[in-house]
Amino acid sequence: MKKNKKEIVKRQAKSREKARKRRQVRLVKPSPAFMVRPPISQIEAPKGFMVVSSSQALMEYAKPLMETDAENLDELNRRMELVSSLWNLAVSQQKGEQQEYSRWMERVKVGVKKVLNLDGAERDRFIAEMIERQVHLFPEELQPAPPSMFMHMRKDVSYLIPPFDDSRNRFRVNAAIPPDEEDLRLIGKIDALDDHIRRGSDYDTYEKLALSIEDESKAGFRKWLIAKGFEDDPEPYVHCPEIYLTFLYRYVHDDLVLLKSVRNQYIIEFFEDFLLRKMICKPVEYLYWPPALKLFYRFLNEKGYLSANETAILLGSLDAMEKHFRAILQERYH
Repeated sequence: MKKNKKEIVKRQAKSREKARKRRQVRLVKPSPAFMVRPPISQIEAPKGFMVVSSSQALMEYAKPLMETDAENLDELNRRMELVSSLWNLAVSQQKGEQQEYSRWMERVKVGVKKVLNLDGAERDRFIAEMIERQVHLFPEELQPAPPSMFMHMRKDVSYLIPPFDDSRNRFRVNAAIPPDEEDLRLIGKIDALDDHIRRGSDYDTYEKLALSIEDESKAGFRKWLIAKGFEDDPEPYVHCPEIYLTFLYRYVHDDLVLLKSVRNQYIIEFFEDFLLRKMICKPVEYLYWPPALKLFYRFLNEKGYLSANETAILLGSLDAMEKHFRAILQERYH
């Protein structure tokens, strides 16, 4: 009897592990080896520098080319291709790789002419400025030793991170708004996704459902804020839950994680690491995430996904995290 019980436990553990692997995000190629590291907010950087992901580093470097909005996706892609070439040009100069430098210089000259319509002395001046920008922001001698997912970026600007003004989060309508057909469809999808997690379903089916929830949650959340007479502009809030849903439902966790039952350790991981790595925005804009997620959980409560007790627990966790998160932002950007 004991032997059978042990076998059952082993099979259950194996099944859970398979399900966990199926839920792994496929948007990024997996690393060749598992690396244990502290959250990005706790990784030390040289004085006057901050730790950023590679994608954040590239987007910060690209700002001079993004001062005007791209007319279409093709133009945006051309700009980013030029940014990548300029980056490689600057890196090859910093490393003293003359052959690589010459190869990238030829490519950059063509790209600057094609994308920015610059030639001659004006073109050369722009290239020199972009090389100087990369060297200034990311000096090679201060970068982490490879292999590293992160870079050390110079803090050129100091930001004030004031407390979020909670008086902005007021409603003119205090009564609960019952769910309509669209709300019920969204809640039904979230319940179905939770069931997929419990059962360890096929990932393709699971991912399709998760993506539809991320998209539909914005529309439902926005509609609810407007119906409640939300006194602040809803737009900075409605996009915040999307990355939170991505973290919960399309990322690997050691435990079963559902939107209605998120342990404190995962809320901490989201704010101390995931959000800061994945989201590229102005420092003060990060302050929207705690109040936005608290509003989102209130929305889910009114629509029937969460009980009053489940909502209170999650709101309490987010309240506790909010002050800590602001301290992280102050340390990171001041």
